[in-house]
Amino acid sequence: MRVRQIIAAAMTGAAAVAIAAAPAQADRGDSKAACNKGEICFQWIYDNFSTSSYQRHFWYNDSNHGDDYWSNIPDLYPAFVIKDDAEGLWNRDTTCAVTIYDLANYVTPYTTFPRDFRAAISPRNNSHKRCA
Repeated sequence: MRVRQIIAAAMTGAAAVAIAAAPAQADRGDSKAACNKGEICFQWIYDNFSTSSYQRHFWYNDSNHGDDYWSNIPDLYPAFVIKDDAEGLWNRDTTCAVTIYDLANYVTPYTTFPRDFRAAISPRNNSHKRCA
């Protein structure tokens, strides 16, 4: 009986380590090309979100846009971060306004955009927070 308890405890511990060691997934919204309901979407060259190239979508806050890369990049084009490069924003969050910050870690608020706001923005965007 004691052997079974030891084996069960070891398996439980191994499962906990496996769960804890699972890598965190980057917030990519729903991972679809279009900016969909509930997402906070940035666009490199603003075109009223009529194309899906060079967009980045989020569900949640992000304290550092310096480690977020544009999605849907055409072949042969380089990948680069969205930090200080987004010229369009579409806040499709269904609950909250979104505040864009000039610096990482939510430092120096740039402006707050209401729900369903879609327009060209100044490319000062190092972090963002919903419901701020």
